[in-house]
Amino acid sequence: MSIFPRPARPQTLIADVKRIWRASTRRYKLVFGAAAIGMTSLVITGFVLESRWGVLPEGPQIVYASDWTLNRTDDEIRKQQWADAAEKRKAGEAQRLQWKKLDDELTRHGF
Repeated sequence: MSIFPRPARPQTLIADVKRIWRASTRRYKLVFGAAAIGMTSLVITGFVLESRWGVLPEGPQIVYASDWTLNRTDDEIRKQQWADAAEKRKAGEAQRLQWKKLDDELTRHGF
């Protein structure tokens, strides 16, 4: 007496799947079931990959801060603020152009 069943051939497995697919009167259940299994697998894979490599780099996080002298004049402070604001506007404009490019690409494809 055998404990384990006899191994099935791949042709038998494929024939069984075809029989179930054809016999089902509610085919949409199989389609949505396959979609549910696929989405669940995608989420679990994402969690596994994120836990394996993480999002942030390992090691200490270094934050740099500017060190200013105490005898700066108000004009020097204003000039530095204007320069920082101009740099921030330039970075914001570059970001806006990237998003516009993406929007134009999606619009061109009908999205």
